[in-house]
Amino acid sequence: MPGRTIVLTMVSLLVAASLAGCKLVKNEGETGTGGTAQGSKLDTLVDEMWRARVVPHFEERAVDLAILVPAVGSGLEAAGLEYGYRAGGEGTPWTFATRFSGRVVAANTETRAATATIDIDGDGTADATVQLGRVIRGTALRDALPFVSFTDFADQIEFAGFSRALNSRAYAEALEALPRETLEGRTLSGVGAFTMRGQTDEILITPIAVEIGPAP
Repeated sequence: MPGRTIVLTMVSLLVAASLAGCKLVKNEGETGTGGTAQGSKLDTLVDEMWRARVVPHFEERAVDLAILVPAVGSGLEAAGLEYGYRAGGEGTPWTFATRFSGRVVAANTETRAATATIDIDGDGTADATVQLGRVIRGTALRDALPFVSFTDFADQIEFAGFSRALNSRAYAEALEALPRETLEGRTLSGVGAFTMRGQTDEILITPIAVEIGPAP
């Protein structure tokens, strides 16, 4: 029995030592890159690309949302071939760079994943949803960039981290200072991207630049 007691004591000491060496890593949510060395590297990569390549690409390739909505309604595949980009090849979603302007018909700003729905044709109904953050969902910004490929990254985790770093930069640049009060009735304009897997999908825009008009 004394021998067994000694063994159990040693095991307990080893477990305690292991737990003492553990470090909890803060989860930064959809827009964060986790605060790791990998996240820092990806943030630096986005910093280097943002104004040199990302913003110019969107400014050059953005198609007016008033053109894209009816085009997609007539057929996603045809609209994608004419206006979109398919990062993963045939069978993968289409991503569209877009320039939008519409009246805010509803705003959901009570959550971290805040959004505003906009009417672009004056009929009083929503045509698209614009993400306001802080939490930015999806990979539309990354998937709209033809000069970025999965093969540029070590693995799927790093590729996903790059998308989150892009979303974080978009929030900091375009959305963090945007007022959240009295949005309804105001004009929301900007440039961004959205991804569609099917013709009936919601148009969910991730913006890289926005401008809000005066209150009506």
